[in-house]
Amino acid sequence: MTPERRKAVLADLNHRSMLTANDASRAISQDSDPALLPGLVWALRHGHRTHNRVEAAYALGFMKGTKGTAALESTLSNKSENTRIRAFAAETLAHRHRRGSHAVLLRNLQDPSREVRFWCAFALGQMREKKALPALSRLAETDHRVLQGWWAVSKEAKDAIAEIEHGTRWGRRRCVFCSYRE
Repeated sequence: MTPERRKAVLADLNHRSMLTANDASRAISQDSDPALLPGLVWALRHGHRTHNRVEAAYALGFMKGTKGTAALESTLSNKSENTRIRAFAAETLAHRHRRGSHAVLLRNLQDPSREVRFWCAFALGQMREKKALPALSRLAETDHRVLQGWWAVSKEAKDAIAEIEHGTRWGRRRCVFCSYRE
C-alpha cells in the first residue's frame, strides 16, 4: 500500500459514514500493511464515533504479530467504553492475542454486558484456554440471556467448552500460549 493510500484508508476508517468506515476496514483486511498499525491503534482509542472504533478493532484482527494487542486488551477492560467496541475487541482477541490476553478475557467473562461475556467465551474457546473451564461452566448453567442476532451466552459457553475439551467447533489449531501442548 502506498503512503497516500494508507493515509486515505485511515481517513476513511474515521469517516462519519458507517459504510465508508466499513469499506476501509475491508480494504485493510485485503492488504494488512504493517505501517497501518499505529493508525489503527489510534482509531481504536480515539476514533470520533462508535462505528470508527468498532471498525478499527475489526481491522486489527488482520494485522500480523501481537503489536497493538495491548490496545485491544485495554479497550476490552475499559468499563466506560461502549459495549459494542469492547465486544469487538474481545472477538478480535480470539485471533490476535498474546499470553496476557487469556487473563484479560477470563476476567471479563463476569462483565455485566451479555455481549462482552458472549465474545469473551467465544475467544477463550478459540484459544482453548483450559483455565476458563470453571467460569465457562458457570455461564453455561446460569446465563441464558440471548445476544440479539446470535444465541444465548450459555450456548456460546457450552460451545467454548466443547472447543476446549475436544476441538470440535472450527477445527482450528490450538493457541501457542495455552497451558498445554499438542
